[in-house]
Amino acid sequence: MAQNDTIDILNELLGLEQTSVIERLHRSGVFVSRAWADGYPVVKRMTEEVYEHGQWLVQLILDLRGGVWPRANDPTCADLHYQELCHLLPRVIDNEKAIIAKYELARSHLALEPQAIEVVSRILARHSEHVEQLTRFLANRAPA
Repeated sequence: MAQNDTIDILNELLGLEQTSVIERLHRSGVFVSRAWADGYPVVKRMTEEVYEHGQWLVQLILDLRGGVWPRANDPTCADLHYQELCHLLPRVIDNEKAIIAKYELARSHLALEPQAIEVVSRILARHSEHVEQLTRFLANRAPA
């Protein structure tokens, strides 16, 4: 695989991070009721991790002597403001699962770039952990 192809794939993954639903939660003013308050620190940590993923991807792109593509906000996330966290978690989980699928596909195309595989695998593991934690958290609070 050509290095330019690797840079393109990494830029696409960076776009996923920068426009993910969980990334937008941090800036959206999501409402957290008392019953769901113990989940907010977990979600906040996840938003910080998504930011860190972006930093890793940007650094890798620059290390490979590539350029970082500009991004616009995802307009499908414009409705997150002031919604309750419990109503947004299924959407976050679905988005995280979609991101995982794209990372798995990207990893299979990065076979010739060991440092890219390492970063992508590390981020993929975190997104998988996010889905597990959020799914468990949501299940524990489901109405009887």
